[in-house]
Amino acid sequence: MVFAQHDSDNEIDPVIKSAIIPGWGQKSLNYPRRARVYKYIESSILLTIIGTSTYSNILKKNYISFASSHARLSSSEKDHKYWVDIGNYDSIDDYNNEHLRNRETNDLYPLNNKWSWDWDSDANRKAFEDKRITSDQMKLIATFGLGALVLNHAVSAIDALYLKRLSDKMYVNAYQNTETGGVGYSIIFNIY
Repeated sequence: MVFAQHDSDNEIDPVIKSAIIPGWGQKSLNYPRRARVYKYIESSILLTIIGTSTYSNILKKNYISFASSHARLSSSEKDHKYWVDIGNYDSIDDYNNEHLRNRETNDLYPLNNKWSWDWDSDANRKAFEDKRITSDQMKLIATFGLGALVLNHAVSAIDALYLKRLSDKMYVNAYQNTETGGVGYSIIFNIY
């Protein structure tokens, strides 16, 4: 009686499996605990990305609505720079005057209803700025989460390569001696 496992030539390499889905290669190499670790890490990172992105978008809608109510502005067709600027200046006049003093005429906003703002209080401007900064921080965390996701795939692939090479260096052969009726196994180490 011989115990053996036949590897299919058409099977995907464990390193590639782990690069695609972290933990898949480890599971195919019979390391289920390691596979679970990579899957839990992947799930945590994905939940972090989804959660922080969603929270960032909610905060963005809130700070735009807040500014519309307290700074008398039109919120349509504005870029991120505009929202940063209105959080730093009480009015469009304050912003334009400072940029004129610094001779930064390219940064001026036109004096019309589309671009003008005037905060009703300094406290509301600061509250707006806090919300905008928190939203930007959540967006940054989501961006770092994407980097962590890529890193998890790479580390999982490297770990699968290590486990694959480790299993290639050691073989366990089971045998049965027909003359004596004994059963045993041998462990063979390839050192190369």
